[in-house]
Order: sequence, then structure tokens, then C-alpha cells
Amino acid sequence: MTQEETVFQYIKKAIIENRLPPGTRLRELKLAEIFSVKRGLIRKVLTRLTNEKLVDHQQNIGAQVAIPSLKDGQDLFSTRQILEQAVMRILCQKITDIEVRYLQKYLQKEQLAYQQGNHKLSLRWSIDFHKELAKLTGNSVIEEFLIEIINRTPLVILSQLGEDPAHSCVNHEHTEIIEALSRRDSESAVRLMNQHLSHLEKMFSMKPQKATTNLEEVFSE
Repeated sequence: MTQEETVFQYIKKAIIENRLPPGTRLRELKLAEIFSVKRGLIRKVLTRLTNEKLVDHQQNIGAQVAIPSLKDGQDLFSTRQILEQAVMRILCQKITDIEVRYLQKYLQKEQLAYQQGNHKLSLRWSIDFHKELAKLTGNSVIEEFLIEIINRTPLVILSQLGEDPAHSCVNHEHTEIIEALSRRDSESAVRLMNQHLSHLEKMFSMKPQKATTNLEEVFSE
């Protein structure tokens, strides 16, 4: 992995995991110091993150973690509804018992993270669950589009799932989806996925975020 790719993945992961909340300033000089690289490399990384709609460039402000509008969030979830319905239908036709067991073990890790109060890890497992479903379809186009959209989801879910009193039901909904897949019940799987995404959409509120994140602390973890 190149130096540029390493820095890109570090920053991207921090955004997806909400360690860099929406509105966080991404100063080129500070990031160059943290990663011990030239500012030109940081500029390239920030351009790539902008292309993935994870970072915005504001006049007189510079680069900052993207702050999606309410419409952005609505558009994102409506698109996820369409794509993840397709994922459910595809998987009900082709998923194997081995793959079902793989997903069940995956959820055990997610539930353990919730029980241990590890909110960052549980959020990561929750996000990755949907990515794994997309990968199992074997359809590279659906996988590529859906993963890009899923990566943007934490930016619009501004209320932290880990701190929400209803966070445990997210894992419960995942369990119900897997049960429907194990029965190859396409109608139920689609319905449960729609309900799950609707639940997530209702959880986010476009309230302002504190953008005083200490970059050094984020990348020292």
C-alpha cells in the first residue's frame, strides 16, 4: 500500500466511524505533521475524499468533513432502500447455508461489542453488516454503489447509535433479516430491510455538530 493510500484509508476510516464528526476542519499542515508527509500528498488525499463526498471544500474555510443536508440524507436512504431491496432478492435466490452461518457469527461480534459498551466497534460492525450483504450478492456493480453510499451514512446519522437507548434493536433487526434469508423468504427479507432502514432514517436529526475535534488525538488511537 502506498503512503497516499495509507493516509487516505486512515482518514476515511475515522470519518466513517464518526471519530471525525461532520464539520471537523481538516487542515493540510496539521495532517501533514501528524502523518509525517508533504502537504501535496494530503491535498491529493482530501481531493479523493471530496470525490467520495466525505469531505467538503468551503471558501475561506478549507477542507472539512462533509455536513450533509436533510435532503442529502433523505436521498441517501431512499437510494439505499432500492439497492438493499435488490440485495435481499438476490441473496434469497443464491445464499448458502454456510453464508448464513457466516452472517450469524458476524452478528455475534456486533452484539458482543454492544454488550461491552464499545460504541465505536459496534457502529463499525453495524455498518459492515450491510457491506457484507452486498458482497455476498456477487454483483460487483451493486456492491460498489452500495458500499459508497453506506460509507456516507454515518455523516447523516448525527445522533450516535451507540448512545441511543434503542441501539440494541439495530442488532435485533439484523438478526430478523438473517432469519428471513435463511428461509429464502424474499418478501419478508425485503420488508424487514425496509423497516430497518426506515428506523435508521428516523434516528438522525440535522442538529449542529461540535467541530473542535483534536486531530492528533483521533489519529493517535
